[in-house]
Amino acid sequence: MPTQILMPALSPTMEAGTLAKWHVKEGDTVTSGDVIAEIETDKATMEVESIDEGVVGKLFVAEGTEDVKVNALIAVLLEEGEDASAIEAVPQAAAPAASATASAPEAAPVEATPAPVAAAPQPAPNANGQGGRVFASPLARRLAQQNGFDLTALSGSGPHGRIVKRDIEKAVADGVPKAAAPAAAAPAPVPMAASDEQIAVMFEPGSYEVVPHDGMRKIIAGRLQQSKQTIPHFYLTLECELDNLLALRAKLNERAPKDGDGKPVYKLSVNDFIIKALAQALQRIPDANVTWTESGMLKHAHSDVGVAVAV
Repeated sequence: MPTQILMPALSPTMEAGTLAKWHVKEGDTVTSGDVIAEIETDKATMEVESIDEGVVGKLFVAEGTEDVKVNALIAVLLEEGEDASAIEAVPQAAAPAASATASAPEAAPVEATPAPVAAAPQPAPNANGQGGRVFASPLARRLAQQNGFDLTALSGSGPHGRIVKRDIEKAVADGVPKAAAPAAAAPAPVPMAASDEQIAVMFEPGSYEVVPHDGMRKIIAGRLQQSKQTIPHFYLTLECELDNLLALRAKLNERAPKDGDGKPVYKLSVNDFIIKALAQALQRIPDANVTWTESGMLKHAHSDVGVAVAV
């Protein structure tokens, strides 16, 4: 049966990534340790190595594809003696519990990759007393998946208790109970946000430039939003000495023109100076004078400062 190559989780928080580049093409022969692709994560672009060997039968995800979910099928390897017709038997959607046959150089390829699901129960210690850590060869994992075995219920006879092919064959002969089908996780509620069109209509056409996001910027924005929604925030205040500003304010108010009754036409407040300083700062630092949308940042030509006041 063809070997499935799944989208690996290259960091603990990774839920999806961008398949930036393929280093192989269909028909290429790869061996264990060959770099096959580059994956863009929330931290950096990382090279991914193949664990198994074989011939690249099909690439299911094109270069540059964004938001490829962890454990999604991205390619298959054909074993010796297999031809392209064997690809038809490969399921298009990867099982959530399956581990990728490709891994990052620094990740141990024999450790189970945690699936990005919410509120999963803690796994019970396996037969080797390893808790949630399951050590198995890639071939043993594939055979266990095909036979529906739960690896945590098996004892390994390989080095350091690693589960190998003969352990799966013994489980088949002994009739070990099959793994229960995982329950579907309830979808998390998604807060409603303003669409790009709703945001854009608030600004004068031609008064801004749209700067598209890169993959890392989108991840950073998502993490900041998650932090704001799930972690309590507290705010600090700072006292400033405004003697010079108050003196300038008094001079400018004295120079204000008078109406027919001799009253000043306007009276400057401290807030007026703060607003003007903010507006000038936005002009001096254009990278801060932007509005976020899902498709890109609107880089404004003008400063637009809003002020909220109590009644």
